[in-house]
Amino acid sequence: MNWLDYTIIIVYLIGFVAMGYFFKENKDSKDYFLGGKSLGWFPLSLSTMATQLSAISFISAPAFVGLKANGGLKWLTFEFGVPLAMIGIMFFIIPPLYKSGIVSIYEYLERRFSKSTRKLISVVFQISRALGTGVMVFTMALIIQAVVGISFHWTLIIISIVTLIYSYQGGMKAVVWGDAIQMIILFSGLIICLIVGYSLMEDTGTFTGFNTERLQVIDLSNLGIFQGEEYGFWPMLLGGLFLYLSYYGTDQTQAQRLLSAKDEGTIRKLLMANGLLRFPVVLVYCIMGLIIGYLVSNIPEFYQSIQETTRVHYPAEYAASGIKPDLMMPVFITKYLPNGLIGILMVGILSAAMSS
Repeated sequence: MNWLDYTIIIVYLIGFVAMGYFFKENKDSKDYFLGGKSLGWFPLSLSTMATQLSAISFISAPAFVGLKANGGLKWLTFEFGVPLAMIGIMFFIIPPLYKSGIVSIYEYLERRFSKSTRKLISVVFQISRALGTGVMVFTMALIIQAVVGISFHWTLIIISIVTLIYSYQGGMKAVVWGDAIQMIILFSGLIICLIVGYSLMEDTGTFTGFNTERLQVIDLSNLGIFQGEEYGFWPMLLGGLFLYLSYYGTDQTQAQRLLSAKDEGTIRKLLMANGLLRFPVVLVYCIMGLIIGYLVSNIPEFYQSIQETTRVHYPAEYAASGIKPDLMMPVFITKYLPNGLIGILMVGILSAAMSS
């Protein structure tokens, strides 16, 4: 990285602080927590996708598809449950939830059951979300430290402070529009990696050398753990259905976005957008993983860079397998992208962490 990349990152961070200030005028608590119920389906749909697709997805999904043992395009099987979950949420969860006029999903629990139920589930959510978000941001910071050389302490501090400032100042409007911008940056970064990776792949020869199992998406004969295996189609489809039903419909991080919509029609549109657009985004993750995994296998210098970074920063993984697959994307960005694009991709990783 050089001055241009650091400038891009600094401008990005300053821009988000300024955005929080821009949205700071909120009339009341409903305006602050639900954006005055004035938000449209487009920013809300991008916001829900950005919250779900974290920095770990940006780094680990391609690594799973391209390098990790027993990995491959079977990752996509999980996504088949998303459209089904969106339909279920439209018909069974949204009508009573939106008409209740609540601000929090836990307020609904208090009305339906009791105050003690609301308090208990609220505490469980806060603890689980704190631990989950902590793991995502910490992992991202460690990888940036390993590849770029920025201390993970500083990465954690900067991301946390900037995110807190614009979220606290601007409320739900700043969060949703910030997520929408971050989703656009994240997807742009994926496309950049895809194009650069494909051009490098053309220089090395034809797209061959992958185990056919890595290219298989659907295996109807695989019943997963019922056969002592992993990633079976039916278990992943049903598991994905109930996971996304619970996540998009009852998790406060998503439910608050649904409650911020103008009307029920807006909610249906944003859910349909998630059901239809999420799969192409994940497909880009997977194709990028195949291409860059191919480059790791066919460019010795690329493999050696990942191996050396693993040896220095992850000695346990180095001793076990020689490389840490999660370093595939960050090493590719810093090794094969020109300055300026490196800054944009680093911003993409930061966006994925901040949106979570």
